[in-house]
Amino acid sequence: MKTLAPIIACTIYLFLAVHQIQAQLDFDVACRTAQPFCSDASQELTFPNITGEDINFQGVGCLDSTRNSSWYFIRIDQAGELIFDIQQWVDGNESNTLEREERQLDVDFIAWGPFTTSFINCEDDLPRGCDLNGDGENLRPEECVNNVDDPDFYTTGPLGLDNTNIVDCSFARTPEENIFIETFTIPNAQSGEYYFILITNFSDEDGVIQLQQTNLDEDNAGTTDCSILEPGVGQDIATCGEFPVTLEGRFPGAIAYQWRTRAIGSDPGSFTNIGGRTDTPVIEVGVQGIYELIGYSDSAGTTEVGRDDLTVVDVSAIEIDITPNIAEESFAGNYTITAEITTTPTDIQTLGFTDFEYQLERDLGAGFVVSRPYQESPVFDNVPPGDYRIIARYRDCVASERISEVFMILGYPKYFTPNGDGFHDTWSLINIEDQPTALIYIFDRYGKLLKQLRPGGAGWDGTYNGKMMPSSDYWFRVEFNEPRDPNARRRVFAGSFSLIR
Repeated sequence: MKTLAPIIACTIYLFLAVHQIQAQLDFDVACRTAQPFCSDASQELTFPNITGEDINFQGVGCLDSTRNSSWYFIRIDQAGELIFDIQQWVDGNESNTLEREERQLDVDFIAWGPFTTSFINCEDDLPRGCDLNGDGENLRPEECVNNVDDPDFYTTGPLGLDNTNIVDCSFARTPEENIFIETFTIPNAQSGEYYFILITNFSDEDGVIQLQQTNLDEDNAGTTDCSILEPGVGQDIATCGEFPVTLEGRFPGAIAYQWRTRAIGSDPGSFTNIGGRTDTPVIEVGVQGIYELIGYSDSAGTTEVGRDDLTVVDVSAIEIDITPNIAEESFAGNYTITAEITTTPTDIQTLGFTDFEYQLERDLGAGFVVSRPYQESPVFDNVPPGDYRIIARYRDCVASERISEVFMILGYPKYFTPNGDGFHDTWSLINIEDQPTALIYIFDRYGKLLKQLRPGGAGWDGTYNGKMMPSSDYWFRVEFNEPRDPNARRRVFAGSFSLIR
């Protein structure tokens, strides 16, 4: 899917502006000033912390104190596990990088999620306590656990042992422990989910906060969506028939918004309004299409401050045609197969929806089995001869799966064992049966002709004139029409194999 580049300066401006007034806000309003955050391979964003805050939200999860609270939210891009280190330090040289001589500050946090949007009702959606008995009543901070004491408390099962949407919570218990890095884990994040994080500055010293993902290069690691740092509606969305889809956006200085839509492939000037103006730029859509958000600095909608659009595509409805291409000519031993696809509608890939994946299956005689599991690359290397088919689909969308026609690769067994056990008792070429004009000869090491085989016949049983031939290497020669050649030119190939008794 397409990804938009972040505009960091705008985010930092917003962050600083809202934090000038945050000291006067209550819990619900403070939460709604949360700013977008991300951490990926290209950037680790660092922001100023908060000092001099009068409000302390007593008892929020495992935190007895939330002095100088900073609020962030993240959006999940690629599904998987996310592990973050949270640090805070006095940035003496203003480099936004922790230097050896710089002093670290105590940092505590609590996180909630998942949500379908960043525009939530904080008072109702962010519980301040835990619910050990699971009755949904009398949630108490005293029942919440520091993840330092029990790392599995918030991650065991769908709701954790806390039975709420608190995802994680941690604090350094005493200053003597000298712990300055907190670990925040989301074990099974899904694409499009939002999570909220509150980070404190208990020491009330000027510094910076860094939320850095530490498992980016690991298997099954999820990622955050850095497009939320840019004003607008973010990246395009591929849905596997799962509607409604929640869209949201934002523009600096906007207090009113208007959503519009048009069909994919229609005239760019054919947008029509969806309802009227709203002060909350969030909408649920039930069909694919192009959706545009316009932001205004006044409620009357006379002064526009920004507009952006994104495309929502139902990838379960895409038709995929698959053409397997084999790089090598027959009897090469191992082959490189490339799956070329065409899609209907044809402009889907042009729009940037290119996250297809491919699986190779082989017929071993009792039906097709997986030879290579789903992969992002359409290229399969070192494939032995046999009967194959390729399955292609849009990433993680089972409903979009399409299967290619069966294709056959010519080859030959390296050995056979004519001992009557029903396995490898005869020797013949692989997939030669579709070439009735092929000529196949078998020789001993001295060049003596032992057998001429019929394409698709029973093969050689390891005898000559009714006598069993000894274990040894034997040679074959085949004349055939090359299936990789559009003109099916005549070819000759010779090779050897082993008879093992």
